[in-house]
Amino acid sequence: MKRRIAFGLCLFIMISAIAYHFLSPKVVVDNQSDKSYSALNFSFPSNELSFSAIKPRSRQTIYFSPQKQIGLITYQLISDSGNTVAQGQLSYIGDESPLAELGTTLTFTIKENYEISFNTD
Repeated sequence: MKRRIAFGLCLFIMISAIAYHFLSPKVVVDNQSDKSYSALNFSFPSNELSFSAIKPRSRQTIYFSPQKQIGLITYQLISDSGNTVAQGQLSYIGDESPLAELGTTLTFTIKENYEISFNTD
């Protein structure tokens, strides 16, 4: 009996972790350039995220909490020398429902000449 309970608890924890991985909102930075950067900083309506040490031809992901509000996302791309080489902002439309933002992926692609494109899934 104890083994079944322990197995059920382990199974529940594993399923919860997998669900969190696939359903949590996330930001993906895809550096398609041959340059490295010291950071890409984001300010969301209710928190901030920072990707540091972005290597050439790399892809990184950070999961974030649902914002539950409308606001702006601002970003700054910082070169290895510490200079801001690109910056911008875009509208973020959150929702008060905790389930509305689940599965959201915000992808920022860095191309040559500091060009940044944005896509949402």
